[in-house]
Amino acid sequence: MITHELTDWQLWANYPYVPELTNAAETGQALSPLFAPIPARVPGCVHNDLLAAGKIPDPYYEANSLLCEWVEHYWWTYKTEFTLPAALQGRHIRLHLAGVDYEARIALNGAECGRHTGMYAPCKLDVTDRVRFHEPNVVTVLFACPPREMGQIGRTSLTHTQKARFCYKWDFSTRLVQVGLYDTVTVEDFGRAALEYVKVDASLQNGVGQITLTPEMTVFTAGDVTLRCRVSQNGRPVAEAVQTVTLAPGLQTAAFTVAVPDPALWYPNGAGGQPVYDLAVTVEDEQGLSDRKDLTCGFRQIEYLPADGAPEGCLPYSVRVNGKRLYIKGVNMVPLDMMYGRVRPEDTERFLTLAKQANVNLIRVWGGGLIESEAFYNCCDRLGLMVWQEFIQSSSGIDNVPSQHPDFLRLLRQTAVHAVRTKQHHPCLAFWCGGNELEDADHVPATFEDANLRMLRQVVEQYDGKTLMLPTSATGLHEFLDVTRPGTNYDVHGPWKYGGPQQHYTTFNTSDSQLHSEFGVDGMGNEATLATVLSPERRVAQSMDDPVWRHHGEMWDTYDRDRAIFGPIDKERLSDFIACSQWIQAEGIRYAIEANRRRAFQNVGSIIWQFNEPWPNVAGTNVVDYYARPKQAYYALQAAFRPAYASLRYESLTFAPGEAADLQWFMTSDLPAGPWTVTARMTTEDGVVYETPARTVTVGDGLSVPVDQHTVTMPRQGWLRVTLAARQGDQTVENGYLLFVKNAQGYADRTPVLADARR
Repeated sequence: MITHELTDWQLWANYPYVPELTNAAETGQALSPLFAPIPARVPGCVHNDLLAAGKIPDPYYEANSLLCEWVEHYWWTYKTEFTLPAALQGRHIRLHLAGVDYEARIALNGAECGRHTGMYAPCKLDVTDRVRFHEPNVVTVLFACPPREMGQIGRTSLTHTQKARFCYKWDFSTRLVQVGLYDTVTVEDFGRAALEYVKVDASLQNGVGQITLTPEMTVFTAGDVTLRCRVSQNGRPVAEAVQTVTLAPGLQTAAFTVAVPDPALWYPNGAGGQPVYDLAVTVEDEQGLSDRKDLTCGFRQIEYLPADGAPEGCLPYSVRVNGKRLYIKGVNMVPLDMMYGRVRPEDTERFLTLAKQANVNLIRVWGGGLIESEAFYNCCDRLGLMVWQEFIQSSSGIDNVPSQHPDFLRLLRQTAVHAVRTKQHHPCLAFWCGGNELEDADHVPATFEDANLRMLRQVVEQYDGKTLMLPTSATGLHEFLDVTRPGTNYDVHGPWKYGGPQQHYTTFNTSDSQLHSEFGVDGMGNEATLATVLSPERRVAQSMDDPVWRHHGEMWDTYDRDRAIFGPIDKERLSDFIACSQWIQAEGIRYAIEANRRRAFQNVGSIIWQFNEPWPNVAGTNVVDYYARPKQAYYALQAAFRPAYASLRYESLTFAPGEAADLQWFMTSDLPAGPWTVTARMTTEDGVVYETPARTVTVGDGLSVPVDQHTVTMPRQGWLRVTLAARQGDQTVENGYLLFVKNAQGYADRTPVLADARR
């Protein structure tokens, strides 16, 4: 088999339906495109090609995206050519469009050969009887206008497409509705059979690895074929299995097994190594290679457990991998770019490496974005990042009821079948989920009683059979964390804002969530990022009253919050505003995670909203910006997800002069159970130092235990810095906290915050 990727493309635009008519009815005159063809990059998108050709301004600068919305109202044509050698005559030729977004007509040599609707399933067209040899073949792909769909606000029950909804406007993005070829276009040739999918089941049997492969093949001509699987690791051959089968024309399956001696186990990040096995699966006929698929797999056993103390009937949110129970240290990821067709594997690697370095062990792929790419999954395999993959459904605010429209369900099933069949072999895959924040008509999280979600579960059971599927996120008795209703917080979402110097701590000190799968705190973007989207006159400390600021993050205005805590902010000192805003975001996220971890495994995981952003915002809940620059909150997240540390429990961030503060500290450790010696050192603005006696506690395996507590009289002014040091052998881990004394105006002194930001 030879796969030839088509890369030399051109692109042009027409008014809707013009390509169908081609000539004016009144005069017979040829109807011309809006402009001469421009170069097009595939994989890519129309917006990126227009930007490169100077046809649109940078949509990420100021409010320029509003000037680019015309793009979605036109029809777009891609064109390229390819030539096949005569040696391929007699083989079966297929045109494979891996990422079509969204409604397209494909033509070869001037004749239509197929149509496609959707985004997440490929378009495969047999062109054996249409292709020419030894002369150019012309491929055109005509896109109709992208469909109208719900953005963040609307009615989920009326959604009708399988298209990424975030590009229709979300709180972290603008409206930039994508169209184009966002993945590869290839010409493929086959002998007797083509491999469509290969189901992979890797298991351990008495210490020997067994990989059971079930290829599904399109058989063009009857006869015998040889199925072969070569297993390698780090380029070194490990095992091989061969099986001969007799095939009849049509869709056929077969199964065979390859034994792998002494297999190494795959663990999530922080729990062990990530040995990945490469599989080369081939089908061969008497002429040689007919088709090949390259896959990965890993040997790991995953079990799903309920949270400790969970009521009867709760879903099992906790994971145990290879016999080791793990606290879920997660982040929610949105697409890396609004123009997702221009994301390259190296971009994916850069962001996922940042997640690994932040001690993350799970990525939740949010249901308003993408079914992530093979490059994403391969990278997660290598880095030890478990994946929670949602199908493409999300809440809309007015109603959040999963759509029951027959055409939508057909497209959703098509998406799910392809997603499950292409992702199930990855060791990183840990959860499937029906979508984001789906509810019934009474605003209770949806269950598998919903026909839409029940259909998705059937797909997962049929084509995967081993990965847990959750109906939606959140799940349980209600969607949002509500500490006034103890015993009812199962898998919950929210809050996404800092609750204030007292309420934030009350909320997380009293939370009894079993799984907190989405929550966060907002903060200003990095100053270097603001410089890429704001004109110089707008780079001042201000609220979202400014229309361009509002365009880049209107829901995440922290100006009044930060002034209420730290006092008036000089308009010309934008860096001070950013430092204060980012410090509160970091403080809020760190405290929430530490409070949740102190309850492990009654709480089994914290999944922060959100890790990244798909375009550069002025402010947002992301901890890493569009350019892969960490904000302060990234380092707080990294610290809170460390394997071991001592953490401080307190009731407020700010205190009156001389007020009594009740402080308690805990030791948390994912390491094997063992003794830790913990001390607390307290320093005031005046340099007064107080150190508590050392306390030794035994803890490990993901748990937390109380160490000590003190009632401390706050100083008359300034702040109290508390440093907790935990020592085990020659290893010492420190954690630092700032508690503030309010001045006569009721504000906290921002001096240490600015000093911390400039280190």
